[in-house]
Amino acid sequence: MSDARPTLAYVVNTLNAGGTEKLVVEMSLMFATEFAVLVVCLDEPGIWAETLRARGIPVHCLWRQPGLDLRVAVRLAGLLRRSNAVIVHAHQCTAWFYAALSRLLYPRPRLLLEEHGRFYPEEDKPLRRLINKLLIGRLTHRFVAVSQDIRARLHRYEGLDTRRIEVIYNGVTPAPVLGGEARRALRAELGLPPESFVVGTVGRFDQIKNLPMLVNSLAQARARIANLSGLLIGDGPTRAEVSALIGSAGLQQSIRMPGFREDARRVIQCMDLFVLASFSEGTSMALLEAMSAGVPVAVTGVGGNPEIVSDGETGWVVPSGSVDALTEAIVESAANPARSAEFSSAGRRRFHERFAFDGMIEAYRRHYRQLLGDAA
Repeated sequence: MSDARPTLAYVVNTLNAGGTEKLVVEMSLMFATEFAVLVVCLDEPGIWAETLRARGIPVHCLWRQPGLDLRVAVRLAGLLRRSNAVIVHAHQCTAWFYAALSRLLYPRPRLLLEEHGRFYPEEDKPLRRLINKLLIGRLTHRFVAVSQDIRARLHRYEGLDTRRIEVIYNGVTPAPVLGGEARRALRAELGLPPESFVVGTVGRFDQIKNLPMLVNSLAQARARIANLSGLLIGDGPTRAEVSALIGSAGLQQSIRMPGFREDARRVIQCMDLFVLASFSEGTSMALLEAMSAGVPVAVTGVGGNPEIVSDGETGWVVPSGSVDALTEAIVESAANPARSAEFSSAGRRRFHERFAFDGMIEAYRRHYRQLLGDAA
């Protein structure tokens, strides 16, 4: 019996742990009742590929080689043709580039770009802007940015017309609220003293996340908050560097690094303050998860962070790279529980108003329906 559902293909670099990748998994599962969904990874399948395969969603890999690998576009076109794909949703600009080129060989699918984040620091490449203007952009039907900042960067560095770029903020589904006893048990499992004030973060250990800023702020704040503990959830290429910094600061007993956790949304609720010290961000999934759980937040004023967190209203916004400013936010959060509680309540309200998962899904459903109409 043939599947009457139209085919929707998500193209992404990989399905290793990360905010973009988590969103691809969740969107694939959400739209699988309406579309025959498949996921195409450019580089490697990643740890979440089997999660989707176990749910009946195919995951293919093109094994892209370093540099410009035009064979990827050829293989992608063949895969999309065999799958009878009608819509291709490319996550981030590399996936977009190859998906657009594949339309030269198989033009049927309507193509949507969703840009989540940018490299840091940005590189200005006039040739790339020209190619996008003359070719890649013309092969694309819809453009989405996950923040106003990303929208501006797509114009500045990719040469795209801002009038064609819609902002759709990421959304998450809140985790079930931990009761007091469950929270205490989870803290104990993580090696956190029950009376400690826990400052933490969740994300990939990557240079762009600027975890040394957080570690250095914790070292400074430790002198003023006797019961301070740190909780850094995640893994990645800078893990050894961060671990060495923790050791040199004498914080081995104060900061826990349990690695990647599938239950990160639950673990966030063990924190008294969530920190995002990044050099650049789109719309951080971990930040939204913290706000949805009512955890007070402190973030650097970069990328989409100030679009999510209003300084002095829903959290603390500090200058990028300012260890002293972040230290003061940590100290104030520990010393002023009433202010932290105000930020907690206001942050949760902001989340439900602007960043709910269902609202994001409905925005993409609207695009998909319009693209299906265009393809008819």
